[in-house]
Amino acid sequence: MLLVLLISGFSGQMYEYAAAMQISSLTLQSDSFRSMTVEESYLNILHQFCEKTDAKPSEFLTPAMAAGRFRIPEEVKQYTADGWERLHCLFLKYNRNGYEKLEAAYQAVWDDVKQFPVPEPGIVFENSWMFERTYGGLRGHEGTDLIPPLNLPGYYPIRSMTDGVVEKTGWLEKGGYRIGIRSPSGGYFYYAHLDSYAEVFSPGDLVYAGDVLGFMGDTGYGPEGTRGCFPVHLHLGIYIYTENRQEISINPYWVLRYLKD
Repeated sequence: MLLVLLISGFSGQMYEYAAAMQISSLTLQSDSFRSMTVEESYLNILHQFCEKTDAKPSEFLTPAMAAGRFRIPEEVKQYTADGWERLHCLFLKYNRNGYEKLEAAYQAVWDDVKQFPVPEPGIVFENSWMFERTYGGLRGHEGTDLIPPLNLPGYYPIRSMTDGVVEKTGWLEKGGYRIGIRSPSGGYFYYAHLDSYAEVFSPGDLVYAGDVLGFMGDTGYGPEGTRGCFPVHLHLGIYIYTENRQEISINPYWVLRYLKD
């Protein structure tokens, strides 16, 4: 019996060590990380964990995703707050550098979000991450589109999901009128195809979660002022920096589901 327990404990440690060592400088650029998948059944667990422990989402997601190699393992349903702290400490022990970079990435995506961007009845969205797009050349869809029940430009207000600082405004050919907000933990939240802005925003302006940034529209896919090339919607993108300052896109769908729930 003692031998079985020793072997079992050793196997567990080897698994944790192997999982920790999977985290590297390339992890944040992997498809599995960027898809940011949190299975449906775990959204409630994430909410409960944060409510019971007063923790941030990254404190749940970082060790869970690392343990399951970016797919939350079934056994996390049984974890207590002490279990999460133990797992967190083990990853720091085995691979502090890699784990802290992963944790900072989850913080940038998840920890500052407070507000669903279009809190109006009837808004729908799907997980369209990397669906094919053809305007301007074949590419993947690096965001989530939120579709209103009425195809009315200028009608639905778009609210900031986070506190933050305005970094970019104005026209982009593919994004139309857009605004980009850098949140305190480093995430860049990109709101595109606006019909108009709620006010004149300039780089450096402070905004707060819930502030109206503009109104949903159908701008883009041409020179400034182009409208009507597609139905009214909000394209939401989330971006983070890697350690070499390369900006990469992250799938917003599960963050939106978390806020919507």
